[in-house]
This record gives sequence, C-alpha cells and structure tokens, in this order.
Amino acid sequence: MMPYRNILLALELNAREKPLLKRAVELAESHQAKLHIIHVSPELGSIYTGSLSLDLRQLKNKLRLENGYEIMQMLKKEAFNASSISLPNGDIRQAVQNAVKQQGADLLICGRQQERPFFGHLFSNSSGFLDIDGCDLLVIKLSDNHPTEP
Repeated sequence: MMPYRNILLALELNAREKPLLKRAVELAESHQAKLHIIHVSPELGSIYTGSLSLDLRQLKNKLRLENGYEIMQMLKKEAFNASSISLPNGDIRQAVQNAVKQQGADLLICGRQQERPFFGHLFSNSSGFLDIDGCDLLVIKLSDNHPTEP
C-alpha cells in the first residue's frame, strides 16, 4: 500500500469531532502526509429569507472568523499544524470535491453520527463523497459520549 501524501479532513465543527481530528492527525503523522482541513458553511442567503434585515456579507465574515478560530483551537490541542484550512460557503459536496482536486487529496476523512444508521448516513450530505475520483474515503463513527473539557 502506498502511503497517503495529502489527507483532507471534512469537519462540521461540533464537540463529537475531537476523535475525528485526533485520528486524522495520527494518520498524517504516520504517513508523513500533509493534513488539509475543510469546513463548509451553508449559503446564508437561502437560510435567512423574508423580512430579516441582515448584512449577509458581514455575517459570513463573522462566521468564517469564528470557524477558523475554532479549527485553530482544535489543532492547538492536538499540537499539530494543518497544511491548509478552507472555509468555503455553499454546497458541501461541490466544495469538498473542489478541495480534493485543489489539494491533490488521496484520502478524505469524514465523521458519521452514531445515532444514524450507516445506510441513513449514506443518504445524507456526505453521500456525494463516495463518488470522488482518485481519493479513498475513511468514515469514522462519532460518539455522543465525549469527555467534557476542564
């Protein structure tokens, strides 16, 4: 088996993903691979409709900064530096496919919620990850039982 050179980790940014990041870091270190991280935010224009008077551009920037900060804090706890962090908006499937191509990823890692049956997960947003060419897919089961932080 050839070692992985570029690993892409897709994060939703929830507390259950700590083991997911830990596993990605372990794999990157063991393969001496670059670790790239992506978090896709939904397109805000489709969420906030009606009479809400929000500056969506300002809200997008605020969310991007918060998401980037959260990822940096997670990496700091793992004592690991990612090669790249991508925070696009829009369709998760398209954004992840683009990131796989841009980073030359040969492994994509994503999480699966434990309370969802596996086949239910296949029909979720991440089902589009299954048909990404030239990239292996590692789906890691996420537990609801995560240790609380001090």
